[in-house]
Amino acid sequence: MGKSKRKHRHGIYRLYAPIYDRFMAPSFADGHSKMYTPLNLKSGDYVLEVGIGTGVSLKHYPAFVKVEAIDYSEPMLVKARKRMEKGEVEADVNIQQMDAHHLEFKDNQFNHSVAAHALAVVADPDVVLMEMKRVTKSQGLIVIVNHYKEKKGIIGGAWNPFRKRLGLGKHVDFKELIEECSLELISEERVNRIDTHSRMLVCQVP
Repeated sequence: MGKSKRKHRHGIYRLYAPIYDRFMAPSFADGHSKMYTPLNLKSGDYVLEVGIGTGVSLKHYPAFVKVEAIDYSEPMLVKARKRMEKGEVEADVNIQQMDAHHLEFKDNQFNHSVAAHALAVVADPDVVLMEMKRVTKSQGLIVIVNHYKEKKGIIGGAWNPFRKRLGLGKHVDFKELIEECSLELISEERVNRIDTHSRMLVCQVP
């Protein structure tokens, strides 16, 4: 995993923030409702969620956990904070603007980490996943939910540069990424009845 010219395209989310909940979030709803189940959360568990966007997923956390919820887009976080103010979230959630490539947390700080539809839109998915691994305790779980095909195909390859410019994500081979980061893939399942390529991958920190 070599160095790359990092260019995190977050400015486009200023345009998406006002329409995200109505037009984009519904397609992610199945994954958001299921991605915490593998964690088998217990009272007092401390969870990191990377790329929360407008915070639509936060309502699924049980009240007895503590969550650090981060995103790089401040316009998206404005909506997430309003969601908190309205009392839509039961868990103890702290929302922060942060670059996931440089997580401002200690090593082994969290019981588990989660990233939903985030690793494909960051500049360097390998760097972000390694950071998530660093801050997650040994034997903790990292759950990745994303649209995922092992092969992007001819059309996907041609469309990929435009997807990146629009902030819609690039093709990422998540199984390869997990292996490169020395994580153990323990389960994979489809999480959307309509989108057959929406997957939840659960891996464990050694």
